[in-house]
Amino acid sequence: MELRNLGGSAHSSFRRLARVSDAISYLGPSAYLWSYSLSIIAVGCLAQLPAISTLGLLYLSLMLLAWWITRCWGVLALIFISLIGAEWALWSNQAALDRRLPQGAHGADFVLQLDVASLPAVKESSGFGRDQHSRTVRFRARIVDFVSSPFPEGLATGGIAPGSLLNLTWYRVDDKTLTRLRGGSQWILPVRLRSPRGSVNPNTFDYEGWLLREGVTATGYVRPRDYSPQWLGQGSGIIELRDKLRSRITQLPIQRSDLIVALLLGDRSQLSENDTDLLRRTGTGHLIAISGLHVGMVAGCFMLLGTLLAKGVGLFSGTSRFGIAVGLALIGSLGYTLVAGAPLSAQRAIVMAWVLLLAWHWRRRLGAGFAYSLALSLVLTLQPLAFYSAGFWLSFVAVGSLLLGFAGRIPLGRGAPQMHKAGAADKVPPGSNRFSLQWFWQLLRSQWLVAVGLFIPSILYFSGFSFSGVLVNLVAIPWVGSSILPPLMLGTVLIDTQLGVWLLQFAGWQLNLLMTVLNCVDHSVPGFYGFAIPSSAPVILIAGLGAVLILLPRGVPGRHLGWLFFLPVAEPWLVELAPAENHLKFSVLDVGQGLSVVISSGKSRIVYDTGPSIPSGWSAGGSIVAPYLMGAGGTELEALVVSHGDRDHAGGVEGLLRRIEVERVYAPGALADNLPLSPGTFTDQCTAGKVDYIGDISLRWLWPLAPMKPEEVLDGEENEHSCVILAEWQGVRLLLTGDISRAVELQLAKLYPQFPHVDILVAPHHGSRSSSSPALLEWARPKRVVFSAGFLHHFGHPHRDVVKRYQNLGVSIFNTAESGAIEFSWRQGESEPQIQQARLAPRFWYASHNRE
Repeated sequence: MELRNLGGSAHSSFRRLARVSDAISYLGPSAYLWSYSLSIIAVGCLAQLPAISTLGLLYLSLMLLAWWITRCWGVLALIFISLIGAEWALWSNQAALDRRLPQGAHGADFVLQLDVASLPAVKESSGFGRDQHSRTVRFRARIVDFVSSPFPEGLATGGIAPGSLLNLTWYRVDDKTLTRLRGGSQWILPVRLRSPRGSVNPNTFDYEGWLLREGVTATGYVRPRDYSPQWLGQGSGIIELRDKLRSRITQLPIQRSDLIVALLLGDRSQLSENDTDLLRRTGTGHLIAISGLHVGMVAGCFMLLGTLLAKGVGLFSGTSRFGIAVGLALIGSLGYTLVAGAPLSAQRAIVMAWVLLLAWHWRRRLGAGFAYSLALSLVLTLQPLAFYSAGFWLSFVAVGSLLLGFAGRIPLGRGAPQMHKAGAADKVPPGSNRFSLQWFWQLLRSQWLVAVGLFIPSILYFSGFSFSGVLVNLVAIPWVGSSILPPLMLGTVLIDTQLGVWLLQFAGWQLNLLMTVLNCVDHSVPGFYGFAIPSSAPVILIAGLGAVLILLPRGVPGRHLGWLFFLPVAEPWLVELAPAENHLKFSVLDVGQGLSVVISSGKSRIVYDTGPSIPSGWSAGGSIVAPYLMGAGGTELEALVVSHGDRDHAGGVEGLLRRIEVERVYAPGALADNLPLSPGTFTDQCTAGKVDYIGDISLRWLWPLAPMKPEEVLDGEENEHSCVILAEWQGVRLLLTGDISRAVELQLAKLYPQFPHVDILVAPHHGSRSSSSPALLEWARPKRVVFSAGFLHHFGHPHRDVVKRYQNLGVSIFNTAESGAIEFSWRQGESEPQIQQARLAPRFWYASHNRE
């Protein structure tokens, strides 16, 4: 009986494998391309990269097992193609890691001969003291040679080599240097380099992964005090042409030259934050990001020009020259990509455009599915980690949505049946009206299909979705494609003529009008809505499956179940209907050399400090704290506490308030008067002795003391003015101390002698030697301490003596510089928290840095 069951089971397995073999034969080459692509993606998702030999042995075992079971050459071929993709991805990813500046060389000073490989981005700095009203320039440079190095001759490069790419910053640039610092210019510069490491936080941009995908081997800044910079001359090539075009466009009397430069050259450094936020809220940010939309529209413009030219040639030759149109589209899209700087998004776009153009040209030989899978495999071959970027998913999901949505609906080719049966003319307006209605319906349907497809990726990458963008893009996309890009392209070619200037002025006028319309829409139509990133993978998978079902042709069984793709929207509402779960999350974000803490429960959210900002415009509040909050759910915040006025604590306030609505703000003394708050925002002082309740979290203010005399005013700018808070939730005690010194620590111990121990202490002043005195440790008796500090920062936080002091008391130590963001979570009745560290996420580039 057992043998019979075993035989039946084996027979069933063979039948299933036979069906797999039949499926491979049915899919044809597309099956092998998908196997190749999915293997590249799988290797990129590994937490650590294995040895190439280990991966080869694994695949060899798999091939032997498959042959023993199936005896099918098709299955073996599928596994072998998968092996090629996996080995290529493994070799490419490991080579990218090996090219990075090692951490042993972090902070080392070099003198390098460099070529400027990008358009320098100039920012007017709004700093303090000597940094006030200075200029900061960011640019990418390629190493030509090493003039001097701190390493011995055998290690002269510190792990990097000529040809390596660097992201550099030059502070306080004078006018003479600025005129010479152009794309393609050649320099000898003294630089201090850092290994390409970035802040790691949930729901935020992965800067470290982006540097790896971009091929950047190190970051750093120019140090002109160490060695006088030398300008060697101006190079030539595409980068010089791009720089000349930018200079020429910005000098012309045209409107919205910033948008023209963004559309033409892919340089968005001149865009204001207000314009960037407007484009994000209206769902039109893709219009100025060089992507498949622009490459496709440029290819379409050249296709139209080529078609007209081909018809002209056909009048004289008597034969059709359709290849002229395709050839011009290919050349035009390539030229535009090069002029735009060939960013990774444009590289992906041109691969897709070329494959689709050639597939359309040879439509009797290549199906849409094969062209799609071929484009996917080519993109992943060129960029094995491209799937980590939002642009990858936006591009391929948008195209895939259109292919699924229109599959079997639009007949193509000369031999296709007519669109309407005889007798149907009375149902559709005749002539041009019928064509117009069909064209508008297809446009409307295409926007709906793309919106359905991009709904889930938008929530995952941007923590929200712009509903107004669905309608706005109905007008904006054809407007840009038909009325802005053609005169912009032709005007650029004729830029040295009066006709070219007129064309660019016309494009600038249209862009200004477009932004005016977008601004009106933003004030009258609901726009961007923030949604919490789905908390579980099954929710994402079900929602993605639902979106695919909706996109399938009518008549497919179970198609209406596709409305499940709204689950990510409904999940927060379902949670609200269910009994509230009592929990507390205490998150110390990784903001570099600074501090930002988020305390959240089921009823409220509190932010303590907003991290730093830098003179060039980057803000931890807008780039880290706000995305973290939005990804956790919503754009509202019950309370913001700004401990004191230092830039590494209060610098991110403005960036945070641009994206998050804050109900009330606490700050010491008169500091709130100097913060960029919205009119009507409730403000209060943090004064020792008060207790405030934010939802189910109590805030007990321990410092600073109220002024002794009425005429005394506490400005809130100094470290000694820092707000010290004891936050409590169901017996959990959290102590936040800002940048207080030993003197304040001693006073706290005297003011509150019977002070129970705390569960978590955020170390004062990032672990500075001037704080964390024995008196504080004996008074607070923390179970855990968190240092918020920058990685290998020149301040040297936390100081080794301070760390040893905590270690001697058996305190559990955490450091954002080593762990990334640290999240402590308690559920009701639990005394010990669950702890998550962002750098333990399954990313092989984190693991490689953690091992160094």
